[in-house]
Amino acid sequence: MANDQPTLKLSEMFDSIQGEGPHTGAPCVFLRLANCNLKCSWCDTKYTWDWENYDKNAEVQELSIYEIVEKIDLFGKKHIVITGGEPLLQQPNLVSLLKQLKIKGEKENDFGAYFVEIETNGTIMPIEEMLVLVDQWNVSPKTTNSQNEQKGVHLEKLYEKSLPFYKCLQNISFKFVIDKPEDLVEINKVLEKYDISKAKVILMPQGTTKEGILEKSYWIDRYAKENNFVFSTRLHVLLWDNQRGK
Repeated sequence: MANDQPTLKLSEMFDSIQGEGPHTGAPCVFLRLANCNLKCSWCDTKYTWDWENYDKNAEVQELSIYEIVEKIDLFGKKHIVITGGEPLLQQPNLVSLLKQLKIKGEKENDFGAYFVEIETNGTIMPIEEMLVLVDQWNVSPKTTNSQNEQKGVHLEKLYEKSLPFYKCLQNISFKFVIDKPEDLVEINKVLEKYDISKAKVILMPQGTTKEGILEKSYWIDRYAKENNFVFSTRLHVLLWDNQRGK
């Protein structure tokens, strides 16, 4: 590892398709960063942050920006999805990575060659440098179904600071994870409180199995159609259940 290179703490990197949101089905490289500031009960990537039940030394590797760019190149794809955990916990060094990708694209005579999506829980505001480097923001505000409050995480205090900022971005989707019908009532209250347009909202079922996703999809899809929301499935779960690296 080069001593003068910024580093990122990674959970995993793999070649797949985007399974959720506005670019569902797009072939991409997933860069999953380690650590999170939330404790969602239904999180399907607890191996990125739950160090009471996972071995951090086994799950996390720290790589230089140079090493990461090299690995991205090996996949031969320029649609990059950066997720976690919570990727904005590492945003100063993440800026360095994104700058390197944009510079590389420019050297290849295609400045826009790398299309970058950031998937975030929306509790942390991006620094100014991030805004010009990210092509798509996928913000997933958590509701009480995540049970963060029971673990001492006060979601409302976090979102009162960040959501008024995020709602003003143009290249953004708000993706809400739905477990039960009562979640829809809470989501509508959030949209009203922060004046978030339905046009920017995606409703998505919670689940880590094909059966669980399909069962919830029927009534969530119906609600979305009746109330002018966008519906998104979890395509990767339908294809591979909850396999890692898929």
